[in-house]
Amino acid sequence: MNKTILYEWHKKNGEIIDFNGWAMPVRYSSINEEHLAVRNEAGIFDVSHMGRFFVNGQDAEKLLDKLVPRDISAVKLGQAAYTFMLNENGGFRDDVIITKLESETFLVVCNAGNREKIGQWMQKHASGFDVEIANVSDKSSMFAVQGPKARQALSKHCSKELPPRFRAGYIDFDGIEVLFSGTGYTGEDGGELIIFADDHDELLDRSTKIWNALVSDDVRPCGLGARDTLRLEVGYALYGNDIDETTHVLESGLAFKPFMAIDKPVDYIGKQAVIEKQGKIERFRIMFKLMKRGVPRHGYKVFVDGKEAGVVTSGTMSPLTKECIGMAYVPISHKEPGSIFQIDVRGKLLDAVVLDGPPYKK
Repeated sequence: MNKTILYEWHKKNGEIIDFNGWAMPVRYSSINEEHLAVRNEAGIFDVSHMGRFFVNGQDAEKLLDKLVPRDISAVKLGQAAYTFMLNENGGFRDDVIITKLESETFLVVCNAGNREKIGQWMQKHASGFDVEIANVSDKSSMFAVQGPKARQALSKHCSKELPPRFRAGYIDFDGIEVLFSGTGYTGEDGGELIIFADDHDELLDRSTKIWNALVSDDVRPCGLGARDTLRLEVGYALYGNDIDETTHVLESGLAFKPFMAIDKPVDYIGKQAVIEKQGKIERFRIMFKLMKRGVPRHGYKVFVDGKEAGVVTSGTMSPLTKECIGMAYVPISHKEPGSIFQIDVRGKLLDAVVLDGPPYKK
């Protein structure tokens, strides 16, 4: 398995699992404790397994405008913008965050399992554009510091004010230059730190210093287990579970501005498939909660009027509310809040209700 720069620390202090070919910590204490630490105080996640690419050159904006349905020309200097890359059929190649660092320099962050795929995809479509694409995934580490007290903990080590939510910039962290972005995957405040170094030992030294400094300030180390339950409470889709190459973007519940400008003038990849599918989708991704106790899991079948009609893509018991929640694809007739359907949970059909948005709102 691939290993992040702090693998030895995680192995010593946590439980390691195989996540998309990466040896990653799933937890250090309990998932519930780590989850609640992020909701109430602050937690830190090692997300160095994610892909990081610099796109440089006078055609950088033009290339990215072709690759994603978001209007990249509208992204401001220093802004971190969530969007996605589509295939020609309107399905998801990946969901990404694109940060405009300079007028001709962008950073693209993608999911760990798609690093090679997205790198090759960008290179393939860069032909004819004056751009250079640099994969800096192995020359950097990335930590997410999340929670209502996250910025307070970070500010102890930074000489200037941190960029606000969905803004990014280089900062000094105890003498180490890092790229800070006010982004995350938990629904809480805080941000993500990217540490760079060409030399492995230097990257290990810098990463260790930053990680240990924050952990010493009572920022709780958190694993992938809490990361999953936190993102589910706020309705964030997980690539490979809730969206993938076969999921049409119009079914996903993500086809809205600013993530996507369906009819933007640029002929982005998948545009024709999106336009042709408008008004014709048959299923839709929704958030739900079970009306009786039972944990819904990925792959559980959805039933409407006694007939199989969809599938659960993610589910858990919320550590915060103790409700059994999840995401599912249901017929378009049952996408509205309050709609009732059933889920086969270990042989029992349990009623579920469509929610009006995620169960947790900060």
